[in-house]
Amino acid sequence: MAALSLTSKQQRDIEKLIRKWRSKLTWTLLVEAVRAELGINTTRQTLCTYTAIKNEYDLKKNELRGATSAIIQNITKSDIELAKQVEDLKAEVAVLDRQNSEQLRMIERIFANAADIPNLDLNQLVKPRSEER
Repeated sequence: MAALSLTSKQQRDIEKLIRKWRSKLTWTLLVEAVRAELGINTTRQTLCTYTAIKNEYDLKKNELRGATSAIIQNITKSDIELAKQVEDLKAEVAVLDRQNSEQLRMIERIFANAADIPNLDLNQLVKPRSEER
């Protein structure tokens, strides 16, 4: 393992820089900001070797995505499965809504066409059938 090259103060300064971050956060942007604002030449690989920096980076990425650390800590496997189930059900509802709309359009078309047929009683088309009783 290579020797770690950042002092404790530099690590804290980088963590503060990450904590103050307000825009899109990537390792490349962070390395550039560390160089520009703190005058520290480092690499993504070096920054990742420091647990505190990596944790601060991950927390900030999640925060910028809208997920706070409290939410992330409370997410369980069943929550993920439920979220997947919700997505599946939303997709199924969308398909069924489309099918329902198509079927309603077909029924409206049938009644419109039936109305054009002379001597046809539309009430006869919708009366209950004996097998339905």
